Amino acid sequence: MNKNKIKNLRGTVVALKANFLIVEVDNEDLVDKFSEKNRLLCTRRSKLDYQGLFIDVGDVVFVDSIDYKNKRAVISEVEPRKSFLKRPAVANVTLVSICISVDEPVFDVAQVSRFLLTAECAQIKPLIVLTKIDLITKSDLLLYINKLKCWGYDCIPVSIQNSQGIDLLIERFRKTKLTVLAGPSGVGKSSLINHLIPTASIPTSCVSRKLKRGTHTTRHVELFAIGKGSLIADTPGFNRPEIVSAPSCFASLFPEFRRQLTKSKCKFRNCLHRDEPGCVIDKDLERYPFYRESLEEMINSHLPYQVD
Repeated sequence: MNKNKIKNLRGTVVALKANFLIVEVDNEDLVDKFSEKNRLLCTRRSKLDYQGLFIDVGDVVFVDSIDYKNKRAVISEVEPRKSFLKRPAVANVTLVSICISVDEPVFDVAQVSRFLLTAECAQIKPLIVLTKIDLITKSDLLLYINKLKCWGYDCIPVSIQNSQGIDLLIERFRKTKLTVLAGPSGVGKSSLINHLIPTASIPTSCVSRKLKRGTHTTRHVELFAIGKGSLIADTPGFNRPEIVSAPSCFASLFPEFRRQLTKSKCKFRNCLHRDEPGCVIDKDLERYPFYRESLEEMINSHLPYQVD
């Protein structure tokens, strides 16, 4: 093999391990040099620190100084990101798949909205995955599907117990380059990945009967292959994601508000859709109380909105 061709290898950061980064290289010609996946334990060139470049899971990088025997290398370059999800920190995300259980723990409008706003702020259209649908009736499930449709979102209902919706979900993920699974603790993200990718072997736990919520089993972000050229990220569960927005832009993060603002214009350009005359936002929309409460908090704090 020509050494010049493998001097600098392109790859994707698939995990962080202490002060190291694990990079899975793209070059299929190197399979014989590794006992398993084309993964290297990497450090980073000091010049990247001087340039102020942070490296996160999902970043596309170039590595050199490759030690094939010990599977080590050094990251020398980082490609510009196409997108970035702040929390969980993942670069080049093409789909945010928000896992929400319909029961154990129960569906919570404010909590679900916070996760949706995280994706909206990153300008990445989310997909909602309704989990544990075997715990409710078909008529109740239909109510959830219609609720989300009114909000402006698609969803895929799934059950790990009877595999309902799993094939459709796999098909969707394999059409996407990098999917991030996000959502509260205990909704079944890790169990879902174990079902989709049996070799992942991610630890799982039960929902606390006392607290009515899950415990954190995933402690870091890691990417897993779900098809050729398609990766999926399991992320730590958390219940109140951070959202940052200016009050004047907050309404634009809600698809149901955007629809109304596209059809009609409020009387005043600086309308915050509270009690201003000539406001076109329907105050009877389900998520309006959440919007109003969050907006008031934002204004009263005189700071960008942070839910944490």
